[in-house]
Amino acid sequence: MPREREEFFRESNTSEREKIFVLAFEGNITEEKYFSEFKNSNKFNDELIYLHLLKRSANDTNSAPNHVFSKLKKEAKDEFNFKKGDELWMIIDTDRWKSIPIIIEACNDLENMFVAVSNPCFEFWLLLHIKDVQEYNEEELELLFKNKKIGNRNYIETKIIEITGSYNKTNLKTNDFLPNIDTAVLRAKNLDKPQEEYPTKLGSHIYKLIEKLKKVEE
Repeated sequence: MPREREEFFRESNTSEREKIFVLAFEGNITEEKYFSEFKNSNKFNDELIYLHLLKRSANDTNSAPNHVFSKLKKEAKDEFNFKKGDELWMIIDTDRWKSIPIIIEACNDLENMFVAVSNPCFEFWLLLHIKDVQEYNEEELELLFKNKKIGNRNYIETKIIEITGSYNKTNLKTNDFLPNIDTAVLRAKNLDKPQEEYPTKLGSHIYKLIEKLKKVEE
């Protein structure tokens, strides 16, 4: 039997929140850590929103968008009774998967379901917290877009390390990023092309989700 909306409220010790957001991730460590810490930060609008993260076990390595889509739909859409305004979000990348337009089309056909794509990867969203990439020249931007491996790291990870001194996907230091989340939103918006359903060049639509989740500045 689907869980009732009130169960969310009991979990979060309130009955006053107006919206439920459920998130599913392509990655099973970095993204979850980022959003968990954001949820616990003073930037998160916890007075009106309950955020539920769909957790993947460590041995669940199937991160293809169609798998993430199926997980979100099955474990959220089919298991919880949502109100019309509640939202289910997929957080996915473009760097390995070519089925994103199909996933977006499927989300558009289903009420409550949305997708936030980063191109080429989630680390680009993190980079926007600490660097205005529009300061890079065209050659550097092309390297970011291609995001090739350098040893055991991708190129964007090496740029994060240049700025922060370290980067560990399995133990994300969110203090390097979350204090600048408002700046990341502005930078992502500046890169965005409104006519695109997902960024076909460097960009991240995670900002669209963050704007819905964070507190409104006074």
